[in-house]
Amino acid sequence: MTRRLLAAAAAALAVLTALVVGLWFWAGVVAPGYYSSIALGVAWFVAVSVLVGAVAKRRPGLRRVLRGSFLTATAVTLAAFAWTSIRETEVNERLDSGTPASSLAPEQRPEVEDLLAPQP
Repeated sequence: MTRRLLAAAAAALAVLTALVVGLWFWAGVVAPGYYSSIALGVAWFVAVSVLVGAVAKRRPGLRRVLRGSFLTATAVTLAAFAWTSIRETEVNERLDSGTPASSLAPEQRPEVEDLLAPQP
């Protein structure tokens, strides 16, 4: 009984460690941007899901623990993502403003017509 409980605790801890460390590495270190971070994080969770399924197939006694810890970690991760990314409704950014070129005196206007065009 004690050995079985220890194996279950070790399996749950292994799943959680794999998810946290992999998510940090792939989404936090490797990914160059916001959307690539999300994509790599999702890909990592899919990879761990496949691995958990393979281990659960080989060790039927750990199936509930493995799947339960994976699904719990996935639910917590989704809730944290929603809390930090989706719920934001207000933007607090400083916007730069300037004088339109058309309202400047002719001697103050830029010499180039299209300021966004590549300059020589």
